[in-house]
Amino acid sequence: MTKCPATRSALCGAALALLLGGCTTVVPTIERWDPAPVGAVWSAQQRNTGSYGADMVTATTRAADVVWNGAPALALKMGARTLLQRPTDGSWLALLGADGKPLFTYDPPLGFPMPATVGTRWKRLQKMTNLTNGRTTEWEWNCQVVAYEKVAVPAGTFDAFRTECTSSLDAQDTYWTSPKVHPFLKTKLVRGPKHPAGPGTSETELLKLPS
Repeated sequence: MTKCPATRSALCGAALALLLGGCTTVVPTIERWDPAPVGAVWSAQQRNTGSYGADMVTATTRAADVVWNGAPALALKMGARTLLQRPTDGSWLALLGADGKPLFTYDPPLGFPMPATVGTRWKRLQKMTNLTNGRTTEWEWNCQVVAYEKVAVPAGTFDAFRTECTSSLDAQDTYWTSPKVHPFLKTKLVRGPKHPAGPGTSETELLKLPS
């Protein structure tokens, strides 16, 4: 049996705890969403196959807030299009065209619930309406935060939550997010052969942090 002198009991106890239990990683909880400030710019590399089209590099700028359906909305400029987000959690509200008119709307707003941590699950029915042809697509979304892990992307290495989702549209999506970084760090989207748009994959990595 190991004996610890009284004068060294604290150090001995700590060493014994490490031997018995190893190192413990504290997994945080995402309590709230912190959007990038107005004027921030970041970029991402997107590698696509099949129905997702060609590879591309996307540049995003946080624009000034707007009003959507009588309430404030955050605006992200992505080329000629603008994505509107709910200020409380970043959920997608609508995608606007170059003329400022909506191309797609999301009901309910498409996003992740908060607070969230490893083990958080959610299931919901989603609708996306294409305003150019009036068609509405409905699907069931099942998601779970499955891990808190290191993820390396061109913008750096981060502690991130990995969330895995499946949908009734024959799609499997994985997202890596950090409470300290506004955009997705990394995404992997997979459409199966039964997806309405056809099969394809899209993998996106953050190239540049908001600045």
